[in-house]
Order: sequence, then C-alpha cells, then structure tokens
Amino acid sequence: MSRIVLVTGASKGIGKEISRELAGRGDFPLMVARNAETLREMKEEWGTGESFPCDVTNGEAVQELVTEVIRRFGRVDVLVNNAGYGKFGGALDTPVEEYGSMMETNYLGTVRMTLALLPHFLQQGKGRVINIASVAGLSGSPNLAPYVGSKFALVGFSESLHLEYAPVVQVGVLCPGPVRTSFFQGKEPSRLFPALLARELLDAKAVAREAIRLMERPRLKVIPGSLSWAMRFRRWFPDLYLRLTRHLYREWEKEKAGSR
Repeated sequence: MSRIVLVTGASKGIGKEISRELAGRGDFPLMVARNAETLREMKEEWGTGESFPCDVTNGEAVQELVTEVIRRFGRVDVLVNNAGYGKFGGALDTPVEEYGSMMETNYLGTVRMTLALLPHFLQQGKGRVINIASVAGLSGSPNLAPYVGSKFALVGFSESLHLEYAPVVQVGVLCPGPVRTSFFQGKEPSRLFPALLARELLDAKAVAREAIRLMERPRLKVIPGSLSWAMRFRRWFPDLYLRLTRHLYREWEKEKAGSR
C-alpha cells in the first residue's frame, strides 16, 4: 500500500529529492513549499503527488493546509519536516532578527506542522514524523550560532514528542553533516568548514535516501558514519571533544589567513 507523505520545503534541495524518491517508489508525496510554480513543475514531471503552496511560518496557513489535505485524501501516513535555511556569520555579526527568523522556520515551522497533524495521527491510531535536523543540532559550530540554536531546539522537540506519544506516533530525526545545497550560497565548502568536515560533504540525493529509510524505522540517525562516531565521542568525552573542535577551527582559521 502506497504511503501518503507530506514533505515541507519540497521545492529544492533535500526536500525535492525526498519527494522525487517517494514518487519513484510508488508513494504519494504531498509537496509543500512557498514556490508554487516549482511545485507544479515537479508534479507534472513525476506524474504523481500533489502540491500545496504554504509558508510554515504562518500558523493559520499551516492549519488550513492540514485541514484541506485531510479533507481531500482522508489521511497522512508520514510527515517529513524539512523546511529550513541557514546562513554563515559570527554570533555578533548576525542581527538578532536573523536568529528569530531561523527559529521561526527551522524550529517553529516544524512545531506548527507537527501540532496541526498530531491530532489526526492520534485519531487514526498511527503516524510517523521525520524531522530533518543536522549534526549542528547535536554539536555547536563557529559562525553558525543561529542555525545551531534552531536545530538544537528541533532535536529536543523531537525527543520530547517521542517520549510523549510513542509508540502511536513514531518520531525519527535525521542529522546529516554538511550537504551540498543552496545552504552554501555558491561558496566553496573549504572556505566555510575545516577540511576534515568539507571532505564529508553529502549529496542531497544520498540524504533523501536515508530519510526514506528512516521512515521504516524512525530513530535519531547521524550521517555520514564518520560524524556518527564523532557524536558518540562527544557524548563520552564532552570536554575533550570541545577542546579538539576549538583547536581544529583555530588551525583552520590560521590556514585561511595565511592563504590570503
């Protein structure tokens, strides 16, 4: 039986690839994003699914969307919260409004959509929520404080949701390392991350496939494997991990300064 899967942030990057994978597997993606034209083109290209223009920062629009989806399709099996964005910049160099904007989209956008669908999941006796977070939701990173804060909040919300509603509603959290998407705004990753991290750059298609797998057995998963081990090391030896990370970034900054 094909699944009806609602995907936010579906018009580009990871969300677009998740929707493509779902369509190719015979599932029915409900593609949600602000860019209505791109969503229509995706639906026409794949010959399946449905598109719903919506801004996840608008609570009223989110509730109207969920009401319309349930009216038309009768059910949603999986919610994939993928909508989000990030910008690089020092903590003091980033306006506080930018902190709020990332929280509104990356964290509260997920909260709004999840809370709107949660009563439906509980009524039908089952449902799955897959939240696309980041390794930045498990470990701090220089020059990404607003983004990191929003993703930490997302991971905490996901864990709380699991504790409150499992096993009826199962919650999975995907925490990828750096992904080659518009997040980099055309910049070379090695100018934004130390080489150790830049070498682990993921492809959006690979992340999408991991998200699909997570629907089968929701849990917290870190990719790639090397960063998964790094996060385990962080849990076991937090002080040492932070010292090593600080040293890694300081050496990288020296290298950048020397190459100018």
